Amino acid sequence: MIMSKYRQPTKTNNVNRYLSARIEVATHFVLLLLLMNFSVFYANAQRQQEQIVFVSEGEELDQIQLATGAGGQVKKLTIQQQSFYAATPSLSFDGERLAYVWQMAQGGQWHYDIYIMDIRSGEQHQVTFEPSADLHPSWAPDGSRIVFSSDKDGDFDLYTVDENGENRTRMTNSWGDDVQPDWSPDGRKIAFASDQESLVHQIFWMDVKTRHQEKLTQSNYHSRYPRWSPDGTRVAYRSAVVDVVIPTGNWQIFQVRADGTDLKSLIMDGDYNSTPVFSPDGKQIAFSSVRDDNSDIYTFDRISLQTVRLTRNPSIDKGPSWSPDGKHLAFSSKRTGNYDIHTMNTDGGEIVNLTQSGTAELMPAWSPRGDMISFVRVVDGVQEIHVMDDNGNRQMRLDNSPFLNTSPTWSPHGETIAFVNKPRQDAKVWRIYTIDADGHNKRLIFETIDGVIKNISWSSDGNKMLFVYWIELGQDQGVLELRTLDMNTREVNSIDIDPDFKSIGLNNAVWAPNGRTIVFSALPVNPQRTFRYGIFLVNADGNSISEHIRDTFDPQEIAYGKGRISWSSDGQSILFSRGTGNLYVTGLHGGGVRLFIRNAHSPDWKTPRVWRSVEPKNKLQTTWGEIKK
Repeated sequence: MIMSKYRQPTKTNNVNRYLSARIEVATHFVLLLLLMNFSVFYANAQRQQEQIVFVSEGEELDQIQLATGAGGQVKKLTIQQQSFYAATPSLSFDGERLAYVWQMAQGGQWHYDIYIMDIRSGEQHQVTFEPSADLHPSWAPDGSRIVFSSDKDGDFDLYTVDENGENRTRMTNSWGDDVQPDWSPDGRKIAFASDQESLVHQIFWMDVKTRHQEKLTQSNYHSRYPRWSPDGTRVAYRSAVVDVVIPTGNWQIFQVRADGTDLKSLIMDGDYNSTPVFSPDGKQIAFSSVRDDNSDIYTFDRISLQTVRLTRNPSIDKGPSWSPDGKHLAFSSKRTGNYDIHTMNTDGGEIVNLTQSGTAELMPAWSPRGDMISFVRVVDGVQEIHVMDDNGNRQMRLDNSPFLNTSPTWSPHGETIAFVNKPRQDAKVWRIYTIDADGHNKRLIFETIDGVIKNISWSSDGNKMLFVYWIELGQDQGVLELRTLDMNTREVNSIDIDPDFKSIGLNNAVWAPNGRTIVFSALPVNPQRTFRYGIFLVNADGNSISEHIRDTFDPQEIAYGKGRISWSSDGQSILFSRGTGNLYVTGLHGGGVRLFIRNAHSPDWKTPRVWRSVEPKNKLQTTWGEIKK
């Protein structure tokens, strides 16, 4: 019998066996951790869908709603109460809690405080209690703190506060207002808008630990509502920009890297509303507005409060004028390569080009009888007043005054045209002339060397001339006023409107057909220094601003956050609001703009983090990085 030889165990074999056992135990432990965490992950995955919170308007004014995914179900989170309004919602990074501003009317004043809501239970508690305005909350990534802006000490600075309302800490102490903060995804930085260096807001970021600040933008116009991209490398924001056709600016969305490089324009937004004119019956206002990256002609019905877009050509359409019967509009369009005078029906149909001269024609104005149209033609840099038949025939220059002639307006009887003249480029002289429609009987009506006459409008009774007047105060500073000129006595009087409307944007003022109301577009100066043109009506005696086109201006934009934007979780899209009061989505790499939801603003778009447990803190929490270690 052959006996097998007994083999003595060696030290190496023992070590290998020991290592194998350890590896097996470690493997089982890792698998156990994975299974335990997978149960957490799976439970969370059921709710790890994109969530978008926003403020809804309409019948349910200023209430916060939650949408699950773009186009998903919408759930109301706050309940409308009398004199209580919700604003600027912010989702926590885990998607479980909501921070927002609750605006309350108490003792005849508005108070703004921050609240936190548990989205599942609906339970909420107040976080800030100061008599100051506490605005724009933004969560820290770990959910322990909120950063917000407050005017507790006079101007707006950034503060942080724990989720339970304790440990309120001031983070900035700069000259000017630091507003609209947004916490970076890695928790190290806070982006915000500030006018600490000038009256124009720029985008900054601040290191949370050291409080060191860096400026990301250098714009001549306000930059607002910074939002970090999900990967923390870029910041998107809104800013006004200079445009060749619209020199005073219109809104656009930009993105910039966190080091201030690679600035890119993403999409034009915000409405530039100008050249408003009443319909003959006074029930409608036609105006030009920049929306969807283009200037078009719109009408606003004062009864139904509806705005209707009439032109949709990709070229620039502006400067509408009503025909006396209210059935047609004349306007200036660049659809042929240069500006020509066109006419169309008031539903936007049957567009006809009347001039086709190869040079620019602007500012059409229909005669009271409806048989002629006056306009400005630009020839070799000189603006000239012309007239033509309503079909474009018999075009004739009225005056040979050099340099600048503008703003033609017809007298009520239709035989005379008034216009503004500046004889030389370097002169401070501005004049108002009248001239007969056949080019005869030119008469000087008014002259000034102390300011600039922006535009004029003849009252329906023929007794007064309305004009916008820029009063120079030196060093390129000044103020705009509405003034009237008595055509019989030549007496000039100011219309004492609210000082908030005496700004760089007041222009295009015209009389209503009834002669008692004036419509104008303006860029109001207000405590929040918003930068949006609105269209307003004022009584001719200036004692009240009676109404405004609601979708073109909101004087409390900074509090409500209506200009706020939000990134999608993949960093490929941006959700934003327009002056129409709707939310839109646009892709950063094409795909155009689509409507997300109507009557809403102030979006915050998040996908709750998947790989970190959002269960209570006494539960096992393990991240993928810890498992690898």
